[in-house]
Amino acid sequence: MRDFFTLVSIENTKVWKRLSSKVMLIIMIVILLAGNGISKYIETRKNDSNKITVSENWKEETQKQLNEDKAQLTQMEKQTKSMGRVGLGTFKKRIAEAEYRINNNIKPEAEENIWTRIVGFDMSGFIALLLMIACTALVAGEFSEGTMKMMVSRPYSRSEILSAKLVATILYGLVLLITSIVLNFIASGVLFGFNGIGAKEMLWTGSKILYVPAVLKAMIIFGLGFLTVLTYVIIAFALSAAFRSRSLATGFSLFLYLVAGNLLGLLAIFFSWGKYLPFILTNFSTYIKLGSTIEGTSLGFALASAAVYSILFCFGGYFVFVKRDI
Repeated sequence: MRDFFTLVSIENTKVWKRLSSKVMLIIMIVILLAGNGISKYIETRKNDSNKITVSENWKEETQKQLNEDKAQLTQMEKQTKSMGRVGLGTFKKRIAEAEYRINNNIKPEAEENIWTRIVGFDMSGFIALLLMIACTALVAGEFSEGTMKMMVSRPYSRSEILSAKLVATILYGLVLLITSIVLNFIASGVLFGFNGIGAKEMLWTGSKILYVPAVLKAMIIFGLGFLTVLTYVIIAFALSAAFRSRSLATGFSLFLYLVAGNLLGLLAIFFSWGKYLPFILTNFSTYIKLGSTIEGTSLGFALASAAVYSILFCFGGYFVFVKRDI
């Protein structure tokens, strides 16, 4: 076990020795700070604020909207065609939130809290892109650079070498994630204020509402976002080990991340078996933010499906890497 941690340390050093890893971190920081600055500038130019107008008759208005949503949900449940039932999960979430708000006398907040703002500026998509590049550089890049032969000649098994590279990539991703959250929190707080730092928000679990600290909800969303990133990193990792081509592994992984999921998602709308296809249920935070967007699915189902396909991809990558000549 000690030897494996040593190997992970070696791979982690390789990650940070690459100029691209440092440049990508700097780019992410610049984008994050610039994004917050631009948002503040736009808000100032509009002479607007993040305050929300809350009517004194909010209960009556919420009840009216609740009745309309229930009527709409009833109509959607009567539909026999899949297209007519799209959005059922979202309506169930809205109804549950409205009922919980009325029953527990939770008045809508008059001002957006800091946790809502930083969640709205989530960097998960950009982190996924950076990790795919870092992952393919660490695996397929060593084939093209000719250093992989030297690695396999060391007293480590091939599976250990590949596992160490995967762990090092994940550690790099955690650095990016934590950096983005901390800097986003500081930048948002300095520019917009640290209001609502101890606020509470409703959390949809798929079946009921929980009233939890806003910081906990934000961390859950960030955590689920990172699991989405990790799913595609594993795919990029497996493709790098199998194809040995950095450009092919990066390009195909990005295609799966940006395009394939949306295309296959259309099949899930029209066919009940579509929900079992890969890459369509990987946006895990959606189940918290919007509810189930595909009928018959849940967060647990999505996580289990992604785990199965990730394991299959991983197995394929390991198998090819261990068996073929280097």
